[in-house]
Amino acid sequence: MSIERKGLNRFGAGSLIASGVFFLARGILDFIAGTPPSNGLDILAWSESHKTILSFGNELLFFAALLLVPALIALHRSLAAGRPNMAGAGCGIIAVTIPVLAVLDIVQGRLVYPVFGIVAHTPEAAEFIVAVFYGGLHAVGIILGIATIILALSMRRGSFGQPIVVLGMATGILDIVGAYPFLIGPILTLLCEAFFTAWFVAVGWKLWTIE
Repeated sequence: MSIERKGLNRFGAGSLIASGVFFLARGILDFIAGTPPSNGLDILAWSESHKTILSFGNELLFFAALLLVPALIALHRSLAAGRPNMAGAGCGIIAVTIPVLAVLDIVQGRLVYPVFGIVAHTPEAAEFIVAVFYGGLHAVGIILGIATIILALSMRRGSFGQPIVVLGMATGILDIVGAYPFLIGPILTLLCEAFFTAWFVAVGWKLWTIE
């Protein structure tokens, strides 16, 4: 492997690991903040009392999504030689979620960050923000689950190893399950997010060590 490609792999690997850690950190903060109320007035009180936690979580989500860009470039280059169609599909599907996550992050920020002194201050606005944000994360979770399964399948003939393939399949299923936090509750949701991070770390470490 050329020095340039090895450097790309390591940069992408580090980005993937960091992204996974940021996603989990955001999930932990989300767990601490608790489930948002279903009433607009209560949402305003909830967001004010958890402003610091929500603010940090919002920043972590932004950087977690941004770090996916170099990670996907390196991952696709590593997988494309063996299973180009599946590698392209898996990485492409995940790439679709990056701008979606960026927009959702901006939407959620309106609960805690003022823009020109403007912040959500009406119950209707608060309900809309929470509905769009968590509804969007629901869609992203399903998309990531499908992409993770595809990528895990594309790794069966490569150098990633069977344990990573199995972990990827399990993670993909749990991504889809974790897309329904309103049904499974916060503890199981956090467990699903932990598997997501574990797979990112495992794949990132393998990318780092590939010669």
